[in-house]
Amino acid sequence: MSASLILGGATAAFAGTGGTTSTKLDNGTLYFEARNGSVVSGNSSVFYGATKYKKTGGSKVTAYLKMVTGEAIFSSPQKTVSSGATIDYSFGAKSIARFAPDCDASGLMDASTGQYYTPSISFC
Repeated sequence: MSASLILGGATAAFAGTGGTTSTKLDNGTLYFEARNGSVVSGNSSVFYGATKYKKTGGSKVTAYLKMVTGEAIFSSPQKTVSSGATIDYSFGAKSIARFAPDCDASGLMDASTGQYYTPSISFC
């Protein structure tokens, strides 16, 4: 799954196979997408996640895009984003049994201005 699969503007989480959720911030929107592997690769023992931040105003921000589960936090390399730009990161296939036995994940942006979370998504 690539981060380009994130559906901009969608705000609802979908139970079952995953979906997209977002959090509106003062100077942009933070998006998170999680999908069960059954719909991405045919492997229902894994899930895929991606986090994206679309910056619409304010000064340049340095951030790490993250995916949070009950068992782990996965992080992108450090990224910098200016107004009018977007940063994203896809975390690849992760084991549900090892990293998300509750079938739940959320997005996090750990930025120079603070930490910002998306609502969680159920993907099983």
